[in-house]
Amino acid sequence: MSESRDDCNQPLSFMNLLPMLRFPLWIRTATCEIVHLTDENKNNYYNYLLTAFRLMPPMTEQDVSALTIAPAPRYTLIWVGVLIGVGFYIVDVLVDAVLFNKGTVLDQLLHPSAHALWMRLSFIGFSTCFGVYAFTVLRREQAARAREQEAEKRLEVLFDSAVDFIFLIDSEGAIVRANQCVFATTGYSSDEVSGRNIKEFFTPDSQDTCDCNFPGLRERGFNRADIDFIRKDGSIINMECSATAVPDEHGDFTTFLIIQRDISERLRVARGLEESERRFRAIFNSTYQFIGLLDPKGTVLEANQTALDFIGLTNADVVGKPFWDTPWWTHSPQLQKRLKDGIMEAAHGKLVRFEAMHPGKEGQAAVIDFSLKPVLNEQGETVLIIPEGRDITERKHAEQEAQRMQQESAHVMRLSTMGEMASGMAHELNQPLTALVSYCGTALKLARDMPSLPEGYIDILERASGQAHRAGNIIRHLREFVSKGSNNKTRVVLDDLVQGVIDFIGWERRDSDIEVTFLPGSLAREVFIDKVQIEQVLINLIRNSIEAIMNAGISDGQVDIATRLAAEGSVEVTVADNGPGIDPAVAGSLFEPYQTSKEDGMGMGLSISRSIIEAHNGKLWADEQRQQGALFCMSIPGCD
Repeated sequence: MSESRDDCNQPLSFMNLLPMLRFPLWIRTATCEIVHLTDENKNNYYNYLLTAFRLMPPMTEQDVSALTIAPAPRYTLIWVGVLIGVGFYIVDVLVDAVLFNKGTVLDQLLHPSAHALWMRLSFIGFSTCFGVYAFTVLRREQAARAREQEAEKRLEVLFDSAVDFIFLIDSEGAIVRANQCVFATTGYSSDEVSGRNIKEFFTPDSQDTCDCNFPGLRERGFNRADIDFIRKDGSIINMECSATAVPDEHGDFTTFLIIQRDISERLRVARGLEESERRFRAIFNSTYQFIGLLDPKGTVLEANQTALDFIGLTNADVVGKPFWDTPWWTHSPQLQKRLKDGIMEAAHGKLVRFEAMHPGKEGQAAVIDFSLKPVLNEQGETVLIIPEGRDITERKHAEQEAQRMQQESAHVMRLSTMGEMASGMAHELNQPLTALVSYCGTALKLARDMPSLPEGYIDILERASGQAHRAGNIIRHLREFVSKGSNNKTRVVLDDLVQGVIDFIGWERRDSDIEVTFLPGSLAREVFIDKVQIEQVLINLIRNSIEAIMNAGISDGQVDIATRLAAEGSVEVTVADNGPGIDPAVAGSLFEPYQTSKEDGMGMGLSISRSIIEAHNGKLWADEQRQQGALFCMSIPGCD
């Protein structure tokens, strides 16, 4: 290329100008008025032209090339056009003077004919214009070549300064050229890259990817894939590869442009984000709390697995719906309204919190401590709302149980205080009753020694003495019942204990006019019990039956008590009545604390009674199938 440019810079010689003279000769032949010439002159003229053409060197391809691309000096072509015109003028003068004998050369120069002068000047003007045209064309070609060279230089700079790998490969995949970034990044030299197949620098998996995608590049003209490029030191670069087919002048794809961008950092960030997302999902879905995401309008964006499992749903069932229209809230219009108001408050940046009762997928009710927390951007605007729910059902039950235990403890304390008061009263009454029994005994002894007494006097004293003894037994029994030291278990015949309890509350049944019957059937079987505690249970059961009959206003009330030996060797006691029976409203929770159908009841009697019986390894239950009245049963293991 440089040699041709040097040749083009050489000035035009006369031999290079000779071929140009063909044109004016042909023009002279075509434009002269041949009609005025004789046949001999015509022949002489043609012979002269042929001789002149034979003396001129022929135009070669090199001459044409030189004339086409030679950068002529400034205005050279214009002067050449002028000289050609002047040369034609002189040649035409010589031809007319010598060949056609039209006077001397001086006459032709000074006194030409009008026709000859017009033709000669016309050709001078034409050749001058042709020179101007040739000059303009060549200048444009030079400017175009300069722009092309400048564009090539710029493309060369861009090619080598690009921060991505750029390869030019042939149709077989051999590397024709690579930019400087390839060498600087991979450690290879130009000789180690040029001519080698580009797949040699790929990992085996990437080579398979290249084999799958490269054949289709000829049809589609473009393709992309992710590949792994091997550096000279053996390390791997993750690359995003795009390939473009470059057509030649015939439209065939013989060259391909390969651009590879290092995406190692992007993949590392993507893997980090993926790992972060995985950890977030693990925490988000594994927490025992109910968590979700809402937009400021209350539309569900996300819900964790705990919340979905509670109601038996999937994300597809709730995502995109208003939160208040999801199955968590549709069971209660009041809660839906409360939630809508809460979302509006949270959208304005306020933390909202309240408790709500929600049914689970199996119908179980749960108490949820619910909150709506706004997420604000830098401008203080709410962009997200985080709904969070915590199942506090067990905590609520524990609080209720603690409250029940506190009330039960207070009740026990009151009972203890009453017991101390009763014990004190029994102690105080015991001495007067002892004196009364003594006085009655003395009076009865003296009366029997007297010879004559009013009729019935002895009988009255005997009855008074009997009642005094009975009062003393009641006081003694009361002291034993409320005694704090009555936790010692002893062997007791249960039939005797039941009879003693009946006798103890005899005054209550006589005042109520209710008949109490006892059918012993345990065959005097002994049980190992705390006598006072079991007496308390029996008294509670019998009193409940008497009070139920009295409150229902039933005449001919009856309480039947019976004992029998059970199959497993325990002694079973039943207390049955003909009262109104067990209230269905409390039937399922009859033995729970504070459950009672009495207006002034505490709801502690049956709960404490069951605890006492279970402490003796026994059972206490109610026959809920009994149609008339109530039936309570208790069983206590018998002694071996």
